[in-house]
Amino acid sequence: MFKKLLLGGGLLLGSLVATAADKVVVMTSYPQEMISQFEAAFEKDFPQYRLEVLWKQSNDAFSYLSQHPGEVDVYWTPSRQNFSRLAKQGLLQKLDPVWIHAPASLHGTLLNDPQGFYAATEIAGLGMVIAPTALDKAKLRQPQDWQDLTNPALQGMIAFPLPTKVGFAAGLIDAMLRGKSWTDGWAMLSKIVLNARFIDNGATFITDEVVAGRATVGITMDFFAASTIAKGAPLQYVYPPIVAYSPAHVAIMQEAPHQAAAEAFAQFTLSPSGQQLLFAPDIRKLPVDPSAYAHKPQGYFTPYAAPALKDEHVRDVAEQNILNAFFEANLVKHQALLQSLFVNITFARHLKRDPDKINDIERQLLQPLLAEPALFTAEHLAAFQAAQPSERESLTKQWGELAKARYQAAANALQALLVNQ
Repeated sequence: MFKKLLLGGGLLLGSLVATAADKVVVMTSYPQEMISQFEAAFEKDFPQYRLEVLWKQSNDAFSYLSQHPGEVDVYWTPSRQNFSRLAKQGLLQKLDPVWIHAPASLHGTLLNDPQGFYAATEIAGLGMVIAPTALDKAKLRQPQDWQDLTNPALQGMIAFPLPTKVGFAAGLIDAMLRGKSWTDGWAMLSKIVLNARFIDNGATFITDEVVAGRATVGITMDFFAASTIAKGAPLQYVYPPIVAYSPAHVAIMQEAPHQAAAEAFAQFTLSPSGQQLLFAPDIRKLPVDPSAYAHKPQGYFTPYAAPALKDEHVRDVAEQNILNAFFEANLVKHQALLQSLFVNITFARHLKRDPDKINDIERQLLQPLLAEPALFTAEHLAAFQAAQPSERESLTKQWGELAKARYQAAANALQALLVNQ
C-alpha cells in the first residue's frame, strides 16, 4: 500500500511539474479584449502551452519584476522606459534576431533595442483627434499639421498630454521638432503651449476632453480615438505629416521559469499571425512588420508609407527624457506667465508702441533657452541616466530658473514700453 501511495504521489508530482512547464507567465498592461484574442490564437498555434496573464501597470511592473525574479516569463507592454531599465539591470535575456522583422527605427523613433534585449511588437501613432462640428461652429479650419496648432484662435482648446507624465506621449515633442530647425521648432512649441490645456497622468482621457467639449483638438494615440469613434462619438482623427510613434515591446526575463514557452510566446507576438491580430477591430494597433500591411483593412494607416525625412536622428530614452524635462521646465511650468506676456505684446502693438522693440521681445521669448548641442551634452545624459533623481532634478530646476529670468526680463521691457509713450 505504501509503495502504491508513493507511486501515486510520484505520478501526481510528475503531472504537476508537467503542468507548470506547459504554461507561460506573461506580464502586461494590455486590456482583456486584446489579451483574449492573443491567448486564443497563441494556444491554437502552440497547443502545448497555456497563457497565464499577470496584469500590472507600468509603475508597478518594474518593481515587481525587479523584486520577484523567476516568476515571470515574458514582459509585453507599451513601456519603453521599463524595458530600458530592466535591460540595464541585467534582468532580460537577448531575443533571437531571426524573430525580428521590423527595422531598428521608424522615422526617428527607436523600435528595437540595439543590444537585442527587447523588440517592438506594435506601434501607436500620435496625432490629433478633432471635433469637426465645434471647429465649424467657431469658423476654424481643421488642423492638419502640428504647425496649425499655433493658431491663436485655438487658445484653451487643445488637450495636450504632458510628455513627462503620460507615457504614450514620450516621443511627442521629439516628433513635433522633426523637419524644422531647432529655433523654428521651439518657436512653434512655444506658440502651441499658449493654446494648450495640459493633461496629467491619471487625469481624464484626451478623447473624453474632446467629446465633452472642453477641447476641440486633442493629441492622443490613434487606437484611443478609433475606439471612441467606433462607439459613436462625432470625432475625426488626423495623422499629421510627421507622426509621433509610441512603440510597445516584448522581452523574455533572464530567469524565465518556462524558457521554451517564453520563447514561443515572444516569437508569436512578432510572427505574421501575431502581427495580423493587431488589425482586429477591437485592437486597432499598427504592426511593426512592414510586410503585415499587405493584408491591412481598407483605409488603415500605413506608417511605412510616409517618406523619410532628411534628418532622422534617433533619440534614445535618455535623450527623450532630457527633451521632455526641458520642455516642461522652459514652457509648461511658466505657461500662465508666457500667456500674459503675449497678451501684453498684443496690447503694445495695439497702442502702436515701438514695433522693433516689440518684435525683439517676442523673438527673445520664442528662442530656445539652450542650443541643441548644449542641451544634449554628455553631462546631461549622465544625469538623466543616473539611478538617483537628484542630478536631473537639479538640472530641471536650473532650466526653470533660467526661463523665469528670461520671462521677467521680457515683462520689464514690455512694462517700460507700455508706460512710456
